[in-house]
Amino acid sequence: MTKEEWLLEGQTLFGKNILQWKFKCPNCGHIATVADYKKAGAPESAVGFSCVGRWLEVTKEAFDNKDKRNIPCNYSGGGGLINISPVEVDGCRVFEFGV
Repeated sequence: MTKEEWLLEGQTLFGKNILQWKFKCPNCGHIATVADYKKAGAPESAVGFSCVGRWLEVTKEAFDNKDKRNIPCNYSGGGGLINISPVEVDGCRVFEFGV
């Protein structure tokens, strides 16, 4: 999909306030808003590319199937070795919206 289509989908789902847009980590399934990323101190470039858990004190390792805690992980899709992000926007893989 194009960036314009993706932005329209986000606005349709969550409105024009981007801070309220939600993204679902493809690894642990945690859903975080852009405001959650901002509160955690994540850089703007991490939203939709890395799990918000990368910037939290309590997190779990990505791909650790033994850790059953219901908390975000430290997965990085944007610059990580393994990108499992399911949505492609103008050739870049990103997280799906969390609805």
